Amino acid sequence: MFTDCNLYTGLWAVDFADEFPTCNVVGTDISAIQPSWVPPNLQFDIDDASKTWTYPDNHFDYVHIRWLCCTMKDWPSLYKEAYRCTKPGGWIEHLDSDVHFVCLDGTMPKDSAIAQWGHIWTEVERKAGVIANMLDGHMENGIKEAGFTNVQIEDYLAPTAPWPTDERQKQIGLFQYISLTSDVEGFLTYFLGHVMGWTENEMAKYASILRREYKEGKIHANIKWRVVRAQKPVDA
Repeated sequence: MFTDCNLYTGLWAVDFADEFPTCNVVGTDISAIQPSWVPPNLQFDIDDASKTWTYPDNHFDYVHIRWLCCTMKDWPSLYKEAYRCTKPGGWIEHLDSDVHFVCLDGTMPKDSAIAQWGHIWTEVERKAGVIANMLDGHMENGIKEAGFTNVQIEDYLAPTAPWPTDERQKQIGLFQYISLTSDVEGFLTYFLGHVMGWTENEMAKYASILRREYKEGKIHANIKWRVVRAQKPVDA
């Protein structure tokens, strides 16, 4: 039994269920926006991962968490619930990112919208009490404190647009560009509007500049992603 927490559109869960047809997969989210045509071994549940999970102890073989920065105020409680619901010997995997873009060739001016992104979300984190930068030790420390062992950490740099010359990196950049630009305003509205006090015009202007910088590809920025995997002890 596998679960994908806060799965959003559900596409990851669909792909996973297709690839592993003998596994039962459960995807959870607070919004019912997932497709209705899914593999027979996949079900979607309306559930809030920030609250007590509705699943029994020792239920899942694998818990998958992906890109939930700024959505949780109490990560230790979420990891504890994941630990409770994971079978002894089962695994948790959490993928999340740093809000500060990484540029290795000096093409990112300090006053660019891309460079300002990290500073903006650091301030959002301070004002809203959410965790924006997940790479400050929150993931691995929280998972360890919940009781998981055999912790494995992998870091990756992924380009924000298809600017690399390497074909694989170019493809990764294209996928990430599509993700980053598909709804910039929707991503900004709540936190920049309600938390930071930006006006609609200010948000629209920033979104427009950010989208243009991504599209031009002159700034060779990367997002730093971290994958943390850990196992519940067999004798737990």
